Amino acid sequence: MKAALALLLCLTPALQAAEGRKFAWDESWPKFRTSEYVVTGLAAAGSAANFYLVSPPQSPLWKGDMGFDKAARNTLLIRSQAAQDRTKFLSDVLSFPLIGYAMLDGPITAGWIGKNKDTAIQLSLINAETFAVTELLNLAVSNLIPRRRPPGAACDPNTKYDPHCVKSFWSGHAANVFAAASLVCTEHEALDLYGGKADAVACGSALAVASAVGVLRIATNNHH
Repeated sequence: MKAALALLLCLTPALQAAEGRKFAWDESWPKFRTSEYVVTGLAAAGSAANFYLVSPPQSPLWKGDMGFDKAARNTLLIRSQAAQDRTKFLSDVLSFPLIGYAMLDGPITAGWIGKNKDTAIQLSLINAETFAVTELLNLAVSNLIPRRRPPGAACDPNTKYDPHCVKSFWSGHAANVFAAASLVCTEHEALDLYGGKADAVACGSALAVASAVGVLRIATNNHH
């Protein structure tokens, strides 16, 4: 027993070093560059400006339907308002944990478990840039190309985001959850964060949740 414990203590530094090498940043991958710091900062500032300084559009620029809008809506739409409200809440419940998971999974796994701070920092910066740019596009597009929400959509006239029910294009929920899923899949494929099939499960689960959120946003009558 003592011999086994002594052997484990001797092997611990080697195992930790192996974990560090496992999550090491590949030399062929570029690290976060000055231009990317600039892009991330500008995107974050642009997102804040679009939300706090730009008045939400009052009338739609895009009013008509696309060819498959009505058919998809008729197929997916939940008819009961109470059920719509519960399902809308479910779309939030699915969205925010996935976004949080994508933000923290790679940096924590590489930095805390793998003891590789350099990789953790790089992943944190990539995640921040991805969501900053995604949110800038969300807010800028919905302000520049306001599209009327589907008939019967319920909008809060007191909200800062969309008091006039004209920000249907595109779905911010869907954009953010697919950005999150893309980060999960890319980081797990590149670094084998969990090892073996667990990485594929993480990617597949993230894509499944993102797809579910996209469908739910249509089913709850928030988007075409």
